[in-house]
Amino acid sequence: MILHVWLVNPFDPLPGGPEPPGRYATLATMLAERGHQVLWWTSAFSHRFHRYLDQPAAEEACRRAGIEVRFLPVPAYRWNVSLGRLWNHYLLSRRFVCQASAEPRRPDVIVASTPPPGLARSVARIAGQRKVPLVLDVQDLWPETFSRLSPTWLRPVFDLATLPMRRSARRACQAATAIVGVADGYVEHAVRLGGAKAVTRTVPLGVDLAAFDAATEAGGGGRFLKPHGETWLVYAGSLTRSYDCLTVLHAAVMLRDRKDLRFFLAGRGELEEPIRRIIADHRLENVTLTGFLDPPACFGLMRQCDIGINSCLPEAMILLPNKLFAYLAAGLAVLNAIPGQCSRIVNQAWCGLDYRPGDAASCAAAIMELIEDDCELEVMRRSARKLAEDVYDRRKLYAQYVDLIEAGARSAAER
Repeated sequence: MILHVWLVNPFDPLPGGPEPPGRYATLATMLAERGHQVLWWTSAFSHRFHRYLDQPAAEEACRRAGIEVRFLPVPAYRWNVSLGRLWNHYLLSRRFVCQASAEPRRPDVIVASTPPPGLARSVARIAGQRKVPLVLDVQDLWPETFSRLSPTWLRPVFDLATLPMRRSARRACQAATAIVGVADGYVEHAVRLGGAKAVTRTVPLGVDLAAFDAATEAGGGGRFLKPHGETWLVYAGSLTRSYDCLTVLHAAVMLRDRKDLRFFLAGRGELEEPIRRIIADHRLENVTLTGFLDPPACFGLMRQCDIGINSCLPEAMILLPNKLFAYLAAGLAVLNAIPGQCSRIVNQAWCGLDYRPGDAASCAAAIMELIEDDCELEVMRRSARKLAEDVYDRRKLYAQYVDLIEAGARSAAER
């Protein structure tokens, strides 16, 4: 049975862009490989790079991958947390309803991401009108994430202001035929909002091992060349307060006399300037702030490192981030500060150690424990790569996701 599948996700990178394939590019490609017709609804504005997409180039790359794409016109915004972004998301939802209502061909199944919850609610409305099964893919908790990050004294006002967003999230969860999430906690939260479903499943972000290895080979060592006898640690991702980058930096201050240790902070974000000041104030020769690295350069750096830092503050509610799977693919021992599912993955596979989030002394102590035995560190690194190969390779993970989508469409067709 050949299906007509709609994917609705405004944030993931499209094929052919500067970023490696993400969750939706992988899912769309695998659906197309099975012979299904895929229509991807997305934003004309890039959330990651804060610029408009090159639509003709993206359409051509999607066409070569067997994917059709629809761009929803929306206004630009400069800051991720801003009224401009809220306005962008409001118009995104409105324009999806307008264009999707006029789309002549009815889909057999819709897969929609949340956030943004307003768009998910609009997708649920269209799915209901067209009597189409809806798979809701939960990637983050909005607005709960923002609520926990807001000052305590402001929280009642914030909760009132985000009431429409909460209502949208609840309605989308209630309307969903199946709930999938990138972490167990997200799935559980969605079920609490929308009630039990016939199908609920966690499908982590995972990693495209073939693409990772190819990019690593293309990047080589880049501008970084590891001297013999050094241990390298890398944090790769957004430099924001949610990801607790400053705790890692303060641990580096504590360990600055260890000339055999070197820390790399690879990414961009609001903490770049504070990080530069701390590096300058403490004359940290053991820390390198790389800025943004394209995938070949970033993965090439990772492959030279020994330890990957998976840091996050609990109030950010980031349960299973993308960087964890990149570290596993690179064969890095994981220095982990995220409790729950992340901690279980790291400890059950014996591929790293935990430290207390926000506690620089705990972070420094965990680093020392990791490096005190070279043989044990090497065992952890091999365990990390094996875990990526056996469990978190997207070609394996997402085959199960495609099976779920096909089963949901068949079940709806038989009713």
